[in-house]
Amino acid sequence: MAIMADQLPLPDFLASLGKTELKPGGAYATGALLRMLDMNGHEHALVVGPHAANTALFASMTTQATTEALVSAEAEKLTENDPALKRRSTAKIGKVEELPFDDAHFDVAVIEATLSYQSPERQLLTLKEIHRVLKPGGRIGLHELAWRQPSTPEVERRLADVWQGSVNPAVVRGWWDILEQAGFSDVQNEMAVVSYFTRAGLNSDEGDTAIDIFHAAFANEETLDRFYAAYREFTENRHYYGVILATATKA
Repeated sequence: MAIMADQLPLPDFLASLGKTELKPGGAYATGALLRMLDMNGHEHALVVGPHAANTALFASMTTQATTEALVSAEAEKLTENDPALKRRSTAKIGKVEELPFDDAHFDVAVIEATLSYQSPERQLLTLKEIHRVLKPGGRIGLHELAWRQPSTPEVERRLADVWQGSVNPAVVRGWWDILEQAGFSDVQNEMAVVSYFTRAGLNSDEGDTAIDIFHAAFANEETLDRFYAAYREFTENRHYYGVILATATKA
């Protein structure tokens, strides 16, 4: 039986409305994370997350580093037919818990909107796998959903209701702890705003097509109810919801 659009996990639901930027802090947070990592043209970076091939190409163009994106299908590869772009950015099919790369392969790893959708046990396994493919002294950067303050059972229930899928944010100290458990040190972080429903975020991420997302949300009562419930939750409880941008070093 097919899943209705309004029953999808929140990022997939937003994608069904035409949203292209599906990371919680949007393009602004990605750019801020790349600046925190201070990548350069002598480095090789792994990129994991929604539309990873796009992010990897953006990272190569803005930092001069070479990049490899982890994707789930051939259709997600962007540079296969462009030799000039492929020299800077490539993609490989695989799973984040079993990365198709050798040990100590990368200088930097960028992981976005991935760990938050895993159980705490899988989060640790994923970070240990990223630790494996980084060179000694290599750096990791996270862009993930986070609690600005400890959640309550009521807020967790409300988030589960609007998300309709697996979602496990952590408080800042929680993200620090799991990074350190996976073998990373020298953790630093900044906080950003969840931009899914902010006017500035929509305009920055979607440009002139932002209005089309609202038109799609109004297409029927079910999608409108779903969109409004999520908008209301992230607006009314914005003191709970945030985005962590964290960097750390392979110990």
